[in-house]
Amino acid sequence: MVTNHTFYTDSNGRDFLKRVRDYREDWDLQVTQPVAGNYYPVNLGMYVTDGKYELSVLVDRAVGASSIQDGQIEMMFHRRILYDDGRGVGEPLDETVCVDSKCDGLVARGTYYVNVNKLGHGAHWRRTQGQKVYSPFLLGFAHEDESSWKSYSVVKASMMDANYSLPDNVAIITLQYLDDGTTLLRLAHLFQAAEDPQYSVMAKVELKKFFGKRTIKELTETNLSANQKKSAMRKLKWRVVGDTESSPAPITGRPVDSQALVVELGPMEIRTFLLKL
Repeated sequence: MVTNHTFYTDSNGRDFLKRVRDYREDWDLQVTQPVAGNYYPVNLGMYVTDGKYELSVLVDRAVGASSIQDGQIEMMFHRRILYDDGRGVGEPLDETVCVDSKCDGLVARGTYYVNVNKLGHGAHWRRTQGQKVYSPFLLGFAHEDESSWKSYSVVKASMMDANYSLPDNVAIITLQYLDDGTTLLRLAHLFQAAEDPQYSVMAKVELKKFFGKRTIKELTETNLSANQKKSAMRKLKWRVVGDTESSPAPITGRPVDSQALVVELGPMEIRTFLLKL
């Protein structure tokens, strides 16, 4: 693949940022570390493209990643050295596991997910598969009376309306019952702007159907930390000296109508709510 020195890595599992080998957009880079200077932290994955295809790799844990040569992807899953490398740690990175009197080097294991798509079609796989890796299904078990176990063999209840499901570009980040009796809900749009023609659009979540078996008595939108009402937030607008470019305003959802209870989410938007059910 002729990738023209370019590759893309995620930022905290959200946006994919463009990286150009041996180049920084904000200053003239003097290359003194051609390998270390081109490594970036990866939590979700990375990909390269040659104008026709996209080669994507997803990870199940944080790693370092780069593309030191065109058409190549390399990831540092684990590092072990016996001598200090002079980079400031002041000791060798020699992690060991000892059992009785025998010590062996730490063994790290992980899983990589690799896929090749036509140009423009890789984002859907990265986002949906990445969500499955990050938030897999969890099985729960409980002790029951063996003589009546058959009554529990079929799922009989669900909080969500039986005929409703979340849009493919939306994920539940948090759904938690708090000590004060309220329910904390965070919803996130999985796609960034212009990433996918079908899914990088405004998404809508109908809370009445989401909580199909319950009645929403009160809803309050808050900041991301859920410790301040959004209506009380006052964002500062920073003026950057020398910045003459004006980027378009991001697409964001409108305030939630207390009657319709429909949440709108723009690309990469996360919205937080406190509900009384």
